[in-house]
Amino acid sequence: MSEPSRTPRPIDAQTLQAQSDAFARPVEMQRKQDVHVVLARIGSSWIAFPAARVLRVTAAVAPHRVPHRAHRALRGLANIEGEIAAVIDFASVCGFEWSPAGGVKSRMVVLGERGSAWAFEVDEVPGTLAVNADELSVAPVTVSAPHAGFTSGLVPTEHGPAGMVDVDALLTACEGVVRS
Repeated sequence: MSEPSRTPRPIDAQTLQAQSDAFARPVEMQRKQDVHVVLARIGSSWIAFPAARVLRVTAAVAPHRVPHRAHRALRGLANIEGEIAAVIDFASVCGFEWSPAGGVKSRMVVLGERGSAWAFEVDEVPGTLAVNADELSVAPVTVSAPHAGFTSGLVPTEHGPAGMVDVDALLTACEGVVRS
């Protein structure tokens, strides 16, 4: 039994354009959602780390003190999944007070590159978030001032605005903490 021949029917220009537009819409929406962040809470502050800069998120690990280093932001060194990372007190670097809760939800957010990792203890990491770039807002002058959180903008979340961390500026400050 032979199959009936199937000849493609011609598509007019208007139908072709309509179908092209329909297929393009999801791609356009995906491009608009080009900001992916790891959301974290430190005390009552919500912060957003660019997901592309986060090496890993793990359970909080107690750091080991580094002899002859007295900067209050340097909490010590920790073995995090087989890699040594400098543990930095994010709040201290940013100029606000905070004490790790040490609860079940406590996590370490590890930034940087393999071989040069920086860990920051946070109270919780509820997950990741994809945000449309046009939903980001500029940080107010009081937030974007030097040492006021290294915030490059604000990300809308269900918890209220979260400060988007300028990772390069933060890691540069961390290098200064280790040297002092």
